[in-house]
Amino acid sequence: MILKKSGLTEKNMRKLTLALLLFMLSACVHEELQVLVDDSRQRSISYQVLAPADTDTHHPLILISHGSGGEINNHRWLMDALVNEGYIAAAVNHPGNTTMDDSSVGVVRVWDRPRDLTLLLDALLADPIWKNRIDQTRIGAAGFSSGGYTALALAGARYNGDLLSEYCAAADHGPDCDLADPNVEVDFTGSTASYRDDRLSAFFAMAPAVGSAITVDSLQAIENPVAITASVDDELVYPRFSAERYAEHIPGATLNLLPTGGHFIFLECNVGTHVADWFIKDLDLCGSNFDVDRAATRHQVAQQAITFFDTNLN
Repeated sequence: MILKKSGLTEKNMRKLTLALLLFMLSACVHEELQVLVDDSRQRSISYQVLAPADTDTHHPLILISHGSGGEINNHRWLMDALVNEGYIAAAVNHPGNTTMDDSSVGVVRVWDRPRDLTLLLDALLADPIWKNRIDQTRIGAAGFSSGGYTALALAGARYNGDLLSEYCAAADHGPDCDLADPNVEVDFTGSTASYRDDRLSAFFAMAPAVGSAITVDSLQAIENPVAITASVDDELVYPRFSAERYAEHIPGATLNLLPTGGHFIFLECNVGTHVADWFIKDLDLCGSNFDVDRAATRHQVAQQAITFFDTNLN
């Protein structure tokens, strides 16, 4: 999720943060996160790397980006599936736009996200342990919602805020235009830059957001394999404005539209997301409005991602 304008109030965001804080204090704790400091942007980027037990073999690496206001554990289902198939999976919490550190400015500044993954890749390839475990010829990215944009930005997709303003001014715009405080002051420096990272060569995007803000020229210039998946009945980021637009303009991109499940079918529902649903009625994080086997769908999507990366990171 992401965007320039929003009806999701600061009051509701505070409620959501409190709810998820209570969850994090009471739920099982996953492996301890590590922190990467970016002095140039004054960002502390927490991250997690999961890898197969075999330490004597080079493994392909997939970088993973969560959605707006999300966090690493939202996509442990995908990370675990990748690791089980011999991949190293590395995910970040994007500062200013993650569960315990979210702001209206962070929601808008999606272009900060791809640099987080590039810096993580820099750090891993400089690390004496990881650089000898990662097959540097087989690196890809995957992401959900704003994270889907993030993955595609690493492929070369370029943001243009004027395009987003035009989309949100149109009568038929989707509810994604109401996700950020319309009065927030945002510095758009760097927003139109390219964040392409040539070390990555395959990209998997789930319900990618901000499609209407991406320049057609930049999409048409993408040369690497891209796979996009979204739900036909996505209630937040309408496929025709994002997933379908990305797929239409990226040469050779494949598009898989799920028959149902909504936007958050790609999230693993847990105690935290259940509590969040109690506080914020605008969102349906646990998919209570959809009659679908969420776990089975995520398994299907994970297998699609693995097949895609197996095929294109060879």
